[in-house]
Amino acid sequence: MFKTNNNYPIKLFVYVLNSVFLFCFLLLLTTASASEINFSRSKLVQLALHLEVADQEKQYDFSRIALFEMYNTYQYELEQSFIHKPKTLKKRIKVRQWRLATQSYLESLNEYLYLMDSGLSVNFFISGQNKIFLLIGDIPVIISGPNSGADKQIENNIIEQFCLQYDCREYFTEIHRESKESSVNSNIDKVSDRDIAAHKITGKWSLRSRNQSVFTMSNGLVFSFKNIKDRKYKEIWALEIANELNRLMDYLKRTQKKGRAIGWSFLKIEELPLTDRAKKVIFNQNHDYFKLSIPFLGESPLLFDALIPGIKSYFENSSDYRMIIDNADQYLIQK
Repeated sequence: MFKTNNNYPIKLFVYVLNSVFLFCFLLLLTTASASEINFSRSKLVQLALHLEVADQEKQYDFSRIALFEMYNTYQYELEQSFIHKPKTLKKRIKVRQWRLATQSYLESLNEYLYLMDSGLSVNFFISGQNKIFLLIGDIPVIISGPNSGADKQIENNIIEQFCLQYDCREYFTEIHRESKESSVNSNIDKVSDRDIAAHKITGKWSLRSRNQSVFTMSNGLVFSFKNIKDRKYKEIWALEIANELNRLMDYLKRTQKKGRAIGWSFLKIEELPLTDRAKKVIFNQNHDYFKLSIPFLGESPLLFDALIPGIKSYFENSSDYRMIIDNADQYLIQK
């Protein structure tokens, strides 16, 4: 994508194309400004309009978060495509073509992230149709997902992650942010049976004995409890831990792909000031870290320590993991 050889006609075509694109870009910049926010636009567009006149650090973080969320979403959809196999030959061919195109796009997104970290200039602009285009050097990348539902999820994730790093109250008239007084327990109370069904990860209960009930999840995580008491509460808690663990492992994968080694003995979670949701995940002896919203794991550092050997085994063996947490009651957040 956007690669050329030394053939002069091709280089000339690319030059003309870039010139036309630059003209359109400058035209758009003159017609859109942060003072002209139309509140019928999505919150992501509202945020981007404000950030057009913000400092470069905020623009960089916004662009990187957007690329990262797009990468995660396309990667998830690609993995899901292998679960449901099409019945007809025509559909199988179509799905195979989509997989190849998606894999190629994932490689491009990964390359864009590498170029950003290598110091390539980063910018973005908003089209007249309220589409946000990132500019990685001279390469335009539209913020979008593989389907309309994914588009909305990507937008929500970008806003959530960006607003964990910066105070977004100046960008919105209203923004949904949990107060510092809210706790993990209050989050659990708000989760219903319908919310459980919405999780990507599923689980089932089994009784081993009168003093042991086991909740086994589809991602290989197993929690062993003393009894079946407060079953719904334990199930919600376990599913939240599993989802946060998947999110953490996605970030660790991305870190490794960037050529940065994980020091497993140094892996730990620390608190961040000015926020009650984001955590600092330190991953090497130099105390390098990334920020991540993992409130349930953050409330149970002992559980996090117990999960590290399983996470390490997964990365070293490149296979599906199975982590068994015995006596899980000791880690369970008290109601």
